[in-house]
Amino acid sequence: MSTLKRIYKRNTHNAFFKALAGFGRVLNRLYENKNYDLYSNGEGNILQKIATLNPSVIIDGGANVGDYSIIANQVMPNCKIYAFEPVESTFQQFLTNTKGLQNIIPIKKGFFKETCESEINLFDSHEHCSIYDFEGLATSAEQKQTIELVSGDDFIKENNIDSIDFLKLDVEGAEFDALLGFEKAIKRGVVKLIQFEYGYINISTKKLLIDYYQFFEAHGYLVGKVFPKNVEFRDYHFKHEDFIGPNFVAVKKSETALINLLSKS
Repeated sequence: MSTLKRIYKRNTHNAFFKALAGFGRVLNRLYENKNYDLYSNGEGNILQKIATLNPSVIIDGGANVGDYSIIANQVMPNCKIYAFEPVESTFQQFLTNTKGLQNIIPIKKGFFKETCESEINLFDSHEHCSIYDFEGLATSAEQKQTIELVSGDDFIKENNIDSIDFLKLDVEGAEFDALLGFEKAIKRGVVKLIQFEYGYINISTKKLLIDYYQFFEAHGYLVGKVFPKNVEFRDYHFKHEDFIGPNFVAVKKSETALINLLSKS
């Protein structure tokens, strides 16, 4: 085995081993579920599973044009869904797409660690708008827009919300800031289940996967990665700091039935 390793190391940059390494990277991304299609990456599966528990309140943080809220409403028609989208043009498209769906409550704001205003970078699509400047993107921001941001704790207090069954955060790099805005509620265990994105954007925001693990473990939550058929709850290891993403969840450790439900394939 040691002889094979030496041969490989001496020839790592020939055409064959380059191709082999490239294939390995592709295979690893597939295995680690680098997939942003909510119909096949496990997000839809999570909605189907939590629907069996009859949730009453869901928060869709980063609702975009409404695809996620619409699916959640289809699966859980009696559940109240607060949908947050701060960008004007995207919000208007959201209103058009969700017209007539009474249990979806649109809110033209984004989540942050404090209630304030900020500028957001706008791109030629609805999907990448962010308050952060990203390095390495194929396209650059076309313009900026001032948006309203709210902390989750302020929103909960203003709306007299006692419990949140599911908080989904897809806010283009501001996920950790949004979590800090919900910290009082998370500390009190108000939020049962949280889904957040982690990926290449975190290189620019300087928030690593270990930061999320430490935050949630300090507040009594278990962290797992979302796969197509289940959630794999696992301890943090350096090898998981791969920026592949896309989705992780955190569940209150006391919610054992929910943890078991999400773990099953």
